[in-house]
Parts: sequence; structure tokens; C-alpha cells
Amino acid sequence: MKPLFLKIESSNVYTIREQLVSYVNSRYYYHPQIELVYSEKSDGMCIIGDKVQIVNEGDIFMLGGNLPHLFRNDEKYTDKKLKVRVIALHFLPDFGGKDFLDLPDMRNIKMLLKKAERGILVEGKTRTEVGKIMRQMLTEKGPGKMILLLQALTLISNSRDNKMILPIGFQPQINEQNEDRINDVYSFTMQHFNQKIHTKQIASVAHLSEHSFCRYFKSKTGKTYTNFLHEIRIKHACKLLIESKLSISQIINECGFVNYANFFRYFKMLTGKTPAEYQKLNNDSLITEK
Repeated sequence: MKPLFLKIESSNVYTIREQLVSYVNSRYYYHPQIELVYSEKSDGMCIIGDKVQIVNEGDIFMLGGNLPHLFRNDEKYTDKKLKVRVIALHFLPDFGGKDFLDLPDMRNIKMLLKKAERGILVEGKTRTEVGKIMRQMLTEKGPGKMILLLQALTLISNSRDNKMILPIGFQPQINEQNEDRINDVYSFTMQHFNQKIHTKQIASVAHLSEHSFCRYFKSKTGKTYTNFLHEIRIKHACKLLIESKLSISQIINECGFVNYANFFRYFKMLTGKTPAEYQKLNNDSLITEK
């Protein structure tokens, strides 16, 4: 993919800010800073690297420097009455000084920053504790903010509740050519995935012929556009199975599938389960957590 470079203006080696907005539909971008993003009151989907990921309220993602990503809220947030609350922490790899991470006591944190190049979903009790720290950092002054940052990184580095998002060896394609093209494709797909999208239509968004677009997309992502589109639709179906009371047939229509057989085939292929099995498993998990 060809993401956009995002320049984060700051005189500090770390910054933290709270977003309180109606709706988030970001571009596919990257930046040299490592990012901790806390979706305190926000859910939807995101693309990290080339992986489509569900975002649930309360999720915390740790993203390595120059790892491309895109976040998009569910359509319910287009209602002006609902507000998105996200806390984003950005810091440079050398946030503690040139040789700071080479200190013996920093070994686990140094390894964590390396793992973050693949994207990390922080889960379990660690997520709760790190969320509290990030909220505290918003008002902390002076050295206390650095201490809290180290506390958060220490918790994550020692946690067994982390889920790696991308496979070992993932290498983002970072350059300035064709940035608008892939951003337009991603933006259009995330906005219209629940509608019928013809190859000719998406190819025109990229300003390519159908044949050239199919070859271009496959060469950049390692997957066909159809498979990418189905991946987004199935991820959305997974959210609806857990969060809504819609029937399977209603969910199929909500996700943009017109062929029921295709829906069941792709769902089983991507999740390893039938929709009913997936729904029961996750509902049982929620009951257990309570």
C-alpha cells in the first residue's frame, strides 16, 4: 500500500491528546512516532498494515513507527448526538535519550518497541490499567508524564494479554508515489463496502483500467480486491453478530453480500466458524467475563 506521511508537530519527544469528535474516518497514513491509541468511546474498523481489524470500545492499539494505519467509526457515530472519545499518545523511539533503551533495565521495553512494528492489540487487565494511565497523562505535568509513559510501556511489555496483528516479516511500502490512489481506493471502499462495488467502479476511483487496477492492487497487497472487500464485509458481520439483534439474513444484507452462499463460504474461510458458531462463542465469552 502507499500511505500518506503524517507530520506530527511537537517540540517534545512525546505528545498525548484527546479527541472528542462526532466521527472518525481517517486517511491511510504513517508517521515516525510510535503510537498508543485508546478507543475509550469509539468502535468501528481499522486497517493496520494490510490487515483489517475490528475496533471495539475500550480497545488499545500500539503501532510502531512508520506502520500505516486507518481508523473508521461505525455509521452510528454520524449521529451528532454520539461523540467519539479517543486518546492518542505519540512518542519517538529515542524518547528517553540516545542510549536510554540500551540500559539493562530497559530490555523488555526495547523488545516491545520492536514488536510494535507488527502492531499490537492490548487486551485483558493490561488494557484497563494502560487506559487509566493514558487518561492520567492528559493532566499530568512535568516529569510525571514521562514516568507514566514508562509505567504504561512496562505493563504492556510484561503482559501476556497482547495480540500481534501482523505476521513476522511484514514490511510496509513507504514512498511518496501513488499516495492519493491507494487512499482514494481505501476511503471509497470503507464508505461503500455495504453496497455493490463493481470492478469498473473501483478502478475508475484509482484512475486505472479494470485490468491495470486488478494487477496493481494484487501486486501491492498480495490479495485481490474482491478478497479485500469480502474481508471488510466479514469483519463488519462479526461486529453485528455480537452487538446487534439482527437476523443472519439481515446481517448479510447489511454487509453488502447479495449471494448468501458466498457469505457463508467467506465467513467460514476467514473465521474458521459458521456465523452461528461465532455468535455463540463470543456471547458465551461475554457471559463468562461478567
